[in-house]
Amino acid sequence: MPKLVLANPHSRAMTARLDDLPAKTRRGCDIEAARMLWSLAADDIAVIPGPVDKAFLDYLTDVLGMPGSVPTVLSMQDYGGTNWYPHDNAELVAEIGNRIAASGFDLREWTVSCYIRDRDIAHWERLLGLDTDAAPYAQDLAALINSKAVFRALAAAAGTPIPEGYVVDAGTELVDTVVELIHRTGSVIVKQDLNSGGYGNTLITIDTDVIGFGAAQVVRLAADSDLTSALPRALHRNDLVLGDTLDLPRGMAPAKFIVEVYQPDSRSLSSELHIPRFGAPVLRNYGEMRMEPMWSGFVLPPQDLPATLHAQFCADSQQIARSAQRLGYHGLINIDAIVSTDYHLTYTEFNGRAGGVTNIDTIARRLLGADYLHNHVLLTRNGLRVPRVAQLVEHLARVGIRFDAARGRGIVVGTDDPVTGAIEYVAIGRDYAEAVHLEQQLANLATELATPAN
Repeated sequence: MPKLVLANPHSRAMTARLDDLPAKTRRGCDIEAARMLWSLAADDIAVIPGPVDKAFLDYLTDVLGMPGSVPTVLSMQDYGGTNWYPHDNAELVAEIGNRIAASGFDLREWTVSCYIRDRDIAHWERLLGLDTDAAPYAQDLAALINSKAVFRALAAAAGTPIPEGYVVDAGTELVDTVVELIHRTGSVIVKQDLNSGGYGNTLITIDTDVIGFGAAQVVRLAADSDLTSALPRALHRNDLVLGDTLDLPRGMAPAKFIVEVYQPDSRSLSSELHIPRFGAPVLRNYGEMRMEPMWSGFVLPPQDLPATLHAQFCADSQQIARSAQRLGYHGLINIDAIVSTDYHLTYTEFNGRAGGVTNIDTIARRLLGADYLHNHVLLTRNGLRVPRVAQLVEHLARVGIRFDAARGRGIVVGTDDPVTGAIEYVAIGRDYAEAVHLEQQLANLATELATPAN
């Protein structure tokens, strides 16, 4: 069946005001949206927020074995759109409606795929007359299943282990909670309730050596200081409003924050499941997140963990997914956990949407089969600077590391950022050692290509 792909990572369910997104963040959203193109088939229609990169589309369809059958990819910016509310994109909605009508497929055969099924997507589905179960999402279900505060409440009620911490408001409550918890390990992490990718996270620490993995900013305090007075001053110096009582209109509730005890030297795991309307959630993949210090890629499946921990993580993930299902959610869900140095698991959040590994899983399933985790290891990384994809592919072939479908190994370019010249890559090996070797060969190639010729 054909599908309409609405690649909407800059969703109203995940950010307070779209107009306030800085240019760098919007470019990141464009890259996240481009990841969804790996799911396309020839008859599909996709809408992405940023420009259409024809060279990358040509590469993608070639890798997937469908050259000459390039799906329809439309850019929202070509129609003057800046957000996903469909009534602000009347021309684009009309264009898609006309293309669906001319497709030769019955309207009931079309499905909708999206990054996050928020209220805007529910509006699109109703306007286009697509037969989907949009009602729960019109009630803002997506925001609920992306809320860290909601996750902690559900997990605590179900007995799922979570990091020690509390849901708080900005201001005195937040400062008091940091002072209460910071001496547990020397650090706490403060998270915005609705934000993704670690960009809403602040590490507050009295440990001079700790690295803020998963935090966008770090605030360091002297261990012997009066933290109650020192913390608000430090937050102001760092232009953070966490210690301020926000000036809001009467009766308006402030945004929530989560303060958690930070576990230095822990490892970060993530699972992805598909939740059907009825029946058991299905595990699609799980891996370890590479943190440098922000998330920079994945290792699929995780390496060097006890077999019992693999089983526990997958079993716990399914139970967490069931909690979301009982709230009425269906679709993709990503579940994050941390593993302490003594292999104790605690769970930090769920996200009812596509995640950083969704496109990797899609690539692997299409190239290797649904059981790829049993017979392959994938290493991914974001931000490697290399030539644009059309030129890079020639060099990958020259050094013998371009993905070879017959051998089931090699490098796949997951995304290609035309602004920064950076890619997200997937090193596919039949075991961990081969994947590491492929990754090192790619790193050597990137160094070679960045070195000026004599």
